[in-house]
Amino acid sequence: MDELDNFISSILEAKQLSGVNDDVRANLIEDMRGRLLDQINRALIDSMPDDKIDQFNDLLEQDGVSDEQLQQFIKDSGVDIPTVTASTMLRFRELYLGTEAAPLENQNDTQSE
Repeated sequence: MDELDNFISSILEAKQLSGVNDDVRANLIEDMRGRLLDQINRALIDSMPDDKIDQFNDLLEQDGVSDEQLQQFIKDSGVDIPTVTASTMLRFRELYLGTEAAPLENQNDTQSE
């Protein structure tokens, strides 16, 4: 969770909230972490091929299924977990800060010049 907490802390720093003490900041981080994880999980499921959704739901209903097994199923279904996670995190940051990042293809164009 440290990476997510660091990511969320960077968003809070960029937002420059005034009058936020350590307790409030900790609560904000916890709340935002929960929302971000929900969005990542939803994006991963949405990225799964339709024919795998029923199998995934069956797996969720089984007792004793670990997070690792669920992650492996998603990965085996063809979902690019790192890419989906990163794009979801970027959208989360943009929404929270009210900004919009430049598309990746534009960033690559300017780097090659």
